[in-house]
Amino acid sequence: MKYSKFVYENRFKLFKTFAIYLTYFTIGCSTGLLGSGLLDLQILSSTDFTKISLLVTLRSVGHVLGTVIAGLIGSYFNESLVLSITSFAAGLFSGLAPLLVKFELVGSCIFIAGLNYGIADVLSNTLLTRTWKEKCTNFLQALQMCGGMGSLIAPVIARPFLLPSQESIESSNTIANGSSIIPDPITTPILYTPDDVMIHIAFLILGFIGLISSIPYFIIYFTEKKIVRASVPSVQSKPAGQHIEHDENKWKLFIAITLVTIIGHAVYGFELVIGSLATSFSVKSDLHMDKKSGVLLATVFWSCFSFYRLIYIPLTFIFSESKLLLSSLIISTVGLLITVPWANNSETCIWVGFTLIGLGISPVFAASYGLLNKYMRITSRVTSIIFSIGIIGESFHPAIVASLMSHNMIIFLYYLGVLGIIYILSFATLIVYCKKAFKGPINHHPPIGEKLSLSISHF
Repeated sequence: MKYSKFVYENRFKLFKTFAIYLTYFTIGCSTGLLGSGLLDLQILSSTDFTKISLLVTLRSVGHVLGTVIAGLIGSYFNESLVLSITSFAAGLFSGLAPLLVKFELVGSCIFIAGLNYGIADVLSNTLLTRTWKEKCTNFLQALQMCGGMGSLIAPVIARPFLLPSQESIESSNTIANGSSIIPDPITTPILYTPDDVMIHIAFLILGFIGLISSIPYFIIYFTEKKIVRASVPSVQSKPAGQHIEHDENKWKLFIAITLVTIIGHAVYGFELVIGSLATSFSVKSDLHMDKKSGVLLATVFWSCFSFYRLIYIPLTFIFSESKLLLSSLIISTVGLLITVPWANNSETCIWVGFTLIGLGISPVFAASYGLLNKYMRITSRVTSIIFSIGIIGESFHPAIVASLMSHNMIIFLYYLGVLGIIYILSFATLIVYCKKAFKGPINHHPPIGEKLSLSISHF
């Protein structure tokens, strides 16, 4: 009865939350799909791998630029309207990209899609925070999980449309011939042509999901406009300085924002270094694991990182948030101590270490963002700063580690250790600092009509 009452009273908020989650799911899908389909896009564009891999860079640059632009757009336009437009544009250009075939055109579409995903990334977090206010932390945890689910499901969507690799064909032919030595000479070797490629179907599916995700925001936008018209007089009674922090708190808030930004940068870099390079390290290091085991290792890490929130969120109703965050720090620390440097020689250490790290860092960034929201009203500009610097870490650190690994594989582990120490110290400092520096949570956002009236007035 209590839950049905909650759903009924918050049905519009829940509808808005569903739309935001769907958007974040497509952002995760776009990242996973591009990586899965890169080799097929190479065949489609008739180019070499070095050139086609630039698509990943173009998407990352577009995403970072989008997060920066979002800080400006969110201050002048209604967030629901912008999210509707960006979701539509991202879906359109994602679906269009492989149909254009030529590398320059494909790259342009991927860049534009990344730009719109970057804007949507920031505004999704801002809108969700404003929707649930001081209760936003668990909803932010679920939001991050939706992005992780998208990254995991994208390869599943792509798999039926991927061309089999040369190794897979040779293996199949060897089995068919009943010999471990002689492959079928008719089908081996094989050369694919652009006409054989079907990966564009997977991109069309992603594009369709993006187009669909834009529709709820139009409904939200026009619903909110009705609320605005009904509540316009309330703007006149709003105190002029209600949304401005006192001068004595500005430096305190600046330090808190800086700590959350450092945490975001370190966590984004940490997770992507493991997620993108764990397979290569496990195969080429002293462990000499096979590729299938290396891929499984990365999958286990991403699964722990994404789905631990299904355990964490219910636990917030039983234990205090501070105890749960402390447990995350302990789990991360133990995982690091097991991994660095012992994972270079022990498969047990790398499996246990990466599993614990995935569990430990899973709730950290969303919890930090939610903690900051308790002590200040987070604007789209603040969110833009946090996410743009975080996403730079996502692109910057894997590139550095990949370069250093070519000289010595164990550098991968020591680099993880440095990032882990940065995030653990920053996160511990943030928890203590917020308790000492702030007297208590602020009285949160003005009613929706007041906020929206100010936003709409900029049109």
